[in-house]
Amino acid sequence: MLRLGRAHLMALSLLALVALAQPASAQDSIDQLPQRGTADNLESAACLICDLWTRPTLTGDWGGFRSRLQERGITFISNVTQFGFGVKGGISAPVPPPLTQGDRGAYTGRGDYSLRFDLEKFGGLPKGTLMVTAEHWWGDYGNVSLSTGAGTPAVFGAALPPAPNNEGTPYLTNFFLVQPLAQNLVVFAGKKVVVGEMDQDRFAGGNGTQQFMNQALVANPAFLTGLPYTSFTAGVVSPQQWGRIAVSVRDPEDRTRDTVGLDNLFAKGVIVAGEVRVVTNFFGLPGDQHVGGIWKGYDQRNLNFLLSPPPQYPDTTGAGSRTLSDGYTVFYGFDQYVVRYSDESDRGWGFFGRASLSDGNPTPLRYFVSGGVAGDSPLRGNRGDKFGLGWYYIGATNEFGPVPRALLSPRNGTGVELFYNFQVTPWLNLTPDIQYIKPGFDAIADEAFVYGLRANMML
Repeated sequence: MLRLGRAHLMALSLLALVALAQPASAQDSIDQLPQRGTADNLESAACLICDLWTRPTLTGDWGGFRSRLQERGITFISNVTQFGFGVKGGISAPVPPPLTQGDRGAYTGRGDYSLRFDLEKFGGLPKGTLMVTAEHWWGDYGNVSLSTGAGTPAVFGAALPPAPNNEGTPYLTNFFLVQPLAQNLVVFAGKKVVVGEMDQDRFAGGNGTQQFMNQALVANPAFLTGLPYTSFTAGVVSPQQWGRIAVSVRDPEDRTRDTVGLDNLFAKGVIVAGEVRVVTNFFGLPGDQHVGGIWKGYDQRNLNFLLSPPPQYPDTTGAGSRTLSDGYTVFYGFDQYVVRYSDESDRGWGFFGRASLSDGNPTPLRYFVSGGVAGDSPLRGNRGDKFGLGWYYIGATNEFGPVPRALLSPRNGTGVELFYNFQVTPWLNLTPDIQYIKPGFDAIADEAFVYGLRANMML
């Protein structure tokens, strides 16, 4: 098994420092700058500072090298996100690790580094794209999510990639090919992260680093329960004038710790997912409606015979004597603009909502609903500020065995989240965030208040 080493991170850091030291123009060089103390030197320094505040990425154009790479078909996309959060309340009873007591604070950072290759410029497939992504985390895994007593992480981005005991280790999470075959037919295949693949909304999506932070308002927890974070998948997308159709099959074996992971494909079973998305124009404003489902055809723990709580966060299974061979979730979602600032852009705000129904066993969530309002701020929307206010409700299954019922007392959970995203520079945004959570594990946790700050930088 091959892993990216820490040397890669050091190289990226050195590259960032070198880029920051370089002038904005590829024609300038440091030895051409005027001597310190002159008026020209002060003016040049001021220009460098101005460029730092206006450039689209922190590390800039790398002296023109970044632009030349893009012209040759290689685009570098990277984000470093840092979370500083506290929780008041939450878990109040003794719990086994990795769960922790409430009333604490934590710091977590994560980075994702992607290279997108335009294969047509390499003399390969017309309009083909290869996406390669590495991710890692450092600090406290999951941040305060392990202390709230809720089944959905309150700081979702701090729990990705899901490798709780491997601080600082980069993992190759994306390595997949996208190839259009016709105007209405696009195929993809390879190792791919499941988050964001389906059931996404314009105002509530992503991976917890840009919009909402609680998983219940980022991605449908019923849809993600029991799915591998990253594994081999293949599928087709058919874009249409009225929307799109997407169908995919996925290997159930989690490949987070593997490099590419093509051995023993589908030996465990198969996951099949499909979605139909329809573009709407209610009241002359854009939106969309989508409906879909997922079927998991592999052995999963029968909750009636579960003998222990989940052994490892964010795993949803535990030791059990019997299994079920399949499970399902059907879902619906929408987003709809209410205010649009310009007909020529997607800037504006509106409503969003999700709902799903699952089997209840082996999926521990029977039903799920969420909704809210979000989008570009009416206060500073021209600066790129965003906001969101969302609510969710999780209907827990009643088919847990006696041991989890006695130890955890699973119940329905709910929560509210409010955030405001300040776009400080084109490459930096700061997001204060507060949440109220009524946890789903009544026996060990009280209601929780989560509060903190997220900083996201585009390298």
